[in-house]
Formats: sequence, structure tokens, C-alpha cells
Amino acid sequence: GKSLRKSMSTYLIDQISQTDNITTLRNTELTAVEGAAKLETITLTNNDSGESISEAADAVFIFTGAVPATELTGDLIQKDENNYIYTGPDLFIDGNRPKNWTLPRDPFILETNVPGIFAAGDVRHGAIRRVASAVGQGAVAVELIHKYLETV
Repeated sequence: GKSLRKSMSTYLIDQISQTDNITTLRNTELTAVEGAAKLETITLTNNDSGESISEAADAVFIFTGAVPATELTGDLIQKDENNYIYTGPDLFIDGNRPKNWTLPRDPFILETNVPGIFAAGDVRHGAIRRVASAVGQGAVAVELIHKYLETV
């Protein structure tokens, strides 16, 4: 994309920008890797201009998952303008539960606006976007699913 700020934490962006041997290229794809016994060269193609360049490289770090794949939920699940899913307290507007909320209790912390549907990890609005955080949320979601199933 055009900006890292939409998908990456400010802390990480600041760390990268202060590191002289890291280069970020926006709207660019890794289109080839070459080397005999180890990585030696990469080819990068700019998606806007179509221009390709080859660079010597010892390592490649690819940032994936920056765009949440939440399209399959359609309009059923409430999402922010970047398609991250609202859960728990983030569902409340002016102190009110979601419009379609049918249960007498508030949504659990990882529960969406639809009772019994939970979201964990990087797809959540306001997520920390760290592997350990996502794993922990997944474990919590399992417990909350069990708690929900006790009531149906």
C-alpha cells in the first residue's frame, strides 16, 4: 500500500525508519529470488510503474496479514473502515449494546455483534498485532465459546 501507518504499529514503523540498513518499498512486489547455496539477489517490481530492479540481499522479511481477510462476514459482523472486526467493549455506541444484540448480558470481550461469533488476533479492531497476542486471544476465545455454549 501507500502507507505503513494503516497496517503497522507506530512503534515498529519508528524502529524501521531509524534503522539504516532497512529499506521499505511501497506498492512493490518481490518477483524473484536467486542464489546458489543461499539467497544472493532479489528482484522487486513496482506495481505503479512496472519497473523492476535487482538488489543483492542476504535476507528478506515479508510483512503479511496487514489487511484483514474479513470479507466473508459480509454485513453480518460490525467492522471498522479498514474491515477490522469490532468485539466486546468496542461494540458499544454511547453506552448502548449493538442494535441486533439479543442476549441479556453484554458481549464477551472477543464476541462480535452476533452472539456466539467470536474474533481473535489481528482481525480485531484495535488488536496489538503480535503473534503471542493472537495466540493468547485464541485460547481465551475457546474458553468464551464454551461459556457461550453453556447458555444455548
